[in-house]
Amino acid sequence: MRKTHLGLAIAALILGVVGAPFVNFSRTVLAQAQTSVAQSQTRGDGQNIIIHLTHSTDDLHAAFMALKLGTNLQKRGAQVMLVLTLEGVRIASRNQPLDLRWGNSPMTLVQMYDDFVAAGGKVMVCPVCAEAVGITAANLRNGAQLAQENQDIPNLILAADKVIDF
Repeated sequence: MRKTHLGLAIAALILGVVGAPFVNFSRTVLAQAQTSVAQSQTRGDGQNIIIHLTHSTDDLHAAFMALKLGTNLQKRGAQVMLVLTLEGVRIASRNQPLDLRWGNSPMTLVQMYDDFVAAGGKVMVCPVCAEAVGITAANLRNGAQLAQENQDIPNLILAADKVIDF
């Protein structure tokens, strides 16, 4: 029904049949339609989302935002895979101290990581990037795994509904 009202409002605007009361009505209908769409998309059920993170302690803002967004998406029913490349692989290492905060966050980076994993998020680590900084499968944090080179990451990207890059 809202589509019909919106369609009529747009048609009236195009035909030039618009009076002041009708313009206000069409704006109201448009606002209601946008609210309805926003509310209907608050669940991520069935969506496969990749969050690609290339930073760790070198850009705490990016790392915090990626983990916070990933946790929130996971809690809303999406299946979130955090793909770590470049400097981002350091987040997955138990040897990397992550007791850092960004901004006014009460949580540390390691707490953000742990919350993401506890919410069901998965972490895939680029093996080439990990090897370059001395990270092995033996020293990965809980929830993280090394990707199989040339297989896992391309397959994840091809199967993803959305890819978000930080």
